[in-house]
Amino acid sequence: MRILITGGTGFVGAHLVRFLKSRDSQISVLASGGRAVGEPGVQYHEVDIRDAEGVRSVVREVNPDQIYHLAGITAVDFSWTHPRLTYEVNVFGAQNLFDAALNLPVPPRILNISTSQVYAPASGSLTEKSPLRPDNPYAASKAMAEMLAALYRDRTSGGIITARPFNHTGCGQPPNFVLPSIAKQFAEIESGLRPPKLNLGNIAVGRDFTDVRDVVRAYCMLLESGKTSEVYNVCSGTAILLSDIIGMFQTISGIDITVEVDPDKVRAREVTEIYGDPGKLQAETGWHRQISLQKTVEDMLNCWRSQCRSQDALAKV
Repeated sequence: MRILITGGTGFVGAHLVRFLKSRDSQISVLASGGRAVGEPGVQYHEVDIRDAEGVRSVVREVNPDQIYHLAGITAVDFSWTHPRLTYEVNVFGAQNLFDAALNLPVPPRILNISTSQVYAPASGSLTEKSPLRPDNPYAASKAMAEMLAALYRDRTSGGIITARPFNHTGCGQPPNFVLPSIAKQFAEIESGLRPPKLNLGNIAVGRDFTDVRDVVRAYCMLLESGKTSEVYNVCSGTAILLSDIIGMFQTISGIDITVEVDPDKVRAREVTEIYGDPGKLQAETGWHRQISLQKTVEDMLNCWRSQCRSQDALAKV
């Protein structure tokens, strides 16, 4: 199986590469930035997704059976300050990839990674049929990329499957996301690097979190069993309050903390609760969540503990 992953050096991409390597696949990665450490046996191509000819060249060279399209700008705050760049990367970049891949002699199956942020706020569980109303440039760009799939509905082979992941997290996620920020701060408190006080935004919100290892497994199952031109939620189906997750960290670490709300981290018009319905994904692929949120929290805290110990050791040299 020849597999191409765009954005394969990012947080989710790195987990996906490691998962696919265990399946003895021939893996190629297309990414715009250089990599600090590459996975042995993986072929890396440094190409900007906005470069149509560069993307076409890599796609022709790899001639993949499957493509995971993860490349893109994912930070909401960045998308507000750089909307044009966000659209260029997330919309025109997707068009470059789809056009190059689906015009191959034998077109591949493509998994297009969108986001749950395309949905309009709702009082209950979000399904794939829920109304769309993206409210930031990042979400809008992902909704536009989803619409591009309509251009290829009539292909007799290959095609595009769209995944709408809800919040996902795990080791390796940068601390500008909420759970790694909490884990990092707890590890620093344990190491004596900061007082027992968390600096966060609104913690009275509920979000649907899934471990990144379960998410990449869902992606693989979708490419194997999902239907082209269809959309699938990737989520746990349950919303957990951030305050309750902080309680998990406290229980594991045995540390009592206080929370200091940073106004700069509080989003305007923030929806109190967001969670999805994974029923379609489960019914058509057999996927089910395997890693509990408790296990995710434990593993993330241990990852940040290890980093703090390494920093402390370097400081003493």
